[in-house]
Amino acid sequence: MTIRLRPIIGASIATLASVLALSACGGSAESGATTAAAGTDPAALTVYSGREEEYMEPVFDAYEKETGTTLDVRYGDSADLALLVGEEGDKTPADVFIAQSPISQSYLDQRDLLSALPQESLDRVPARLRAADGDWVGIAGRQRVLIYNTDLVSEADLPASVLDLTDPKYKGKVGVAPSNASFQDFVAALNQIEGTDATNAWLTGMAENGAKAYAKNGAIAEAVTRGEIPMGLVNHYYVLEIKEDDPSAPVAAYRFPGTDAGSLFLVATASVPKATPDKKKADSLVAFLVSDAGQRLMIEGEGEYPTATGVAAPAGAPSLAEGDYPLYDLTGPTDLKAIAEQIRESGLAD
Repeated sequence: MTIRLRPIIGASIATLASVLALSACGGSAESGATTAAAGTDPAALTVYSGREEEYMEPVFDAYEKETGTTLDVRYGDSADLALLVGEEGDKTPADVFIAQSPISQSYLDQRDLLSALPQESLDRVPARLRAADGDWVGIAGRQRVLIYNTDLVSEADLPASVLDLTDPKYKGKVGVAPSNASFQDFVAALNQIEGTDATNAWLTGMAENGAKAYAKNGAIAEAVTRGEIPMGLVNHYYVLEIKEDDPSAPVAAYRFPGTDAGSLFLVATASVPKATPDKKKADSLVAFLVSDAGQRLMIEGEGEYPTATGVAAPAGAPSLAEGDYPLYDLTGPTDLKAIAEQIRESGLAD
């Protein structure tokens, strides 16, 4: 049975950005994370999971049943956990690190703390959804969409591009979560796709157009459902969750046409720190996550999309083979401090 340890909580993606900056200057910082007590089974694999327990527990339980290996899982925010691994360095107990997005993996990759995964696992996933150096692999995907209240907005009034949300017709009508990792991933991608100047202009334009800031995507989705705000930028599965609870809820997901930057495809990721004393066993867990069985379990919980080729995606999912999402380098270096500062300077966040 999976050993469940109390969540590691504290820092945020902004804190992680600060640590990156301090590390670059040779300084140090203390994480706001709280280290959970060590597991009692020395043969167990220790997993740091930035994905929530309700979504990962069925996957971990299946792996334990199939292999007989006990998993000692520590749940928490992806950035907090990455920061913790960075502080622990070659003494980290983490055998496998699972993050909600590539940003946290990039932090560890930039510090050379991850080991290359077996080619068989990497080959399960399209090259665009894994690290170029083979140090991490995408295990589940989600797409950015515009959630809107169908009682307040007609489909004909929706913008052709996410860049059009700065138009005065959308003044005060759009919700964003500027401190959320998914939004920061989006800004990082927008810098690549449209350029820094255009991204800065969009961020500033959104702030000047009265975009409303929320702490999380879920808060945006709830506000749109209540009619508090007509629309907002979130991940696609929030709409699925609302509709599952209440099929009559007046919300819908709008996927920006073609490869518009607003249709960004993000992946949750898995890696194996170099410090693991049992790389073979750690690699086997990652292999399970991208196997057919693991992928089906991964996408059942949250309505996400599979990353492995050959695994059936939910109806309406974008085609990974055809690339129905904007192209950008998931594995490229990301200056998290600069992104956080870029958003703050725009006026969207404090």
